[in-house]
Amino acid sequence: MERYERYLRRLCEYLEWVGVFGILCMFFANLIDVIGAKFFKWPLPGALEVISFSQIVAITPAIALGLFLGIHLSVDFIVEKFPGLLKKSLAIFVSLLCLILVIIIFWEGIKYANSLRVSGEIGSVSKIPFFPFAYVFAISWIPVILYYLIELIKHFKGE
Repeated sequence: MERYERYLRRLCEYLEWVGVFGILCMFFANLIDVIGAKFFKWPLPGALEVISFSQIVAITPAIALGLFLGIHLSVDFIVEKFPGLLKKSLAIFVSLLCLILVIIIFWEGIKYANSLRVSGEIGSVSKIPFFPFAYVFAISWIPVILYYLIELIKHFKGE
């Protein structure tokens, strides 16, 4: 199980670099827009759309790594006082609920991306198609699904 966790963590670290690319795109779009507007009286057309799309690329790929690093919020001060069996049962239940939720988010994201691809929806100013960003959003949930699957297996094994 530890081997799979290592591979998944490595995948999450690579996806983090996709997020870094998204942040850099946001930065440069904003920089070009401000410099163009202030000095040349020509702002970047569609800068708001580019920044919005880049936010998707910046945030969603980093979600799984946040789980590995333990930086997501967790309110467990009450659960810590429960006896061992109840604590383990709650951990399994919560992991299962999270897994179901993430699978639903992934599935709906894929359906939404497909509908955007079929409809051919594009940004009004930038003319950038929406569907690649919806696919990035959806595909970014795959490592999260794998994370919760590993968590469930670890809970059942007693690790």
